[in-house]
Amino acid sequence: MSQTELKCTRYYYLDDDEPHVPCKCPVCGGFLKWENEKPFCSKCGADLLVIPEKDEETGEEMEQGKICPISKRKR
Repeated sequence: MSQTELKCTRYYYLDDDEPHVPCKCPVCGGFLKWENEKPFCSKCGADLLVIPEKDEETGEEMEQGKICPISKRKR
């Protein structure tokens, strides 16, 4: 039985608090759309999770991080 590693993609916010576009889907490579600060891929339908980086000193969430799949391709 082989294991497949799910890859993540990077994101960061610009001055207007909107995620930098284009972010690509870590599953299929399609461009992600954002709705209510949550990314989704209309191409493959994979469920995605936003994981912000945290400042080591303050523990506050930074304006960058990664987007990782929590499911495989649905379409």
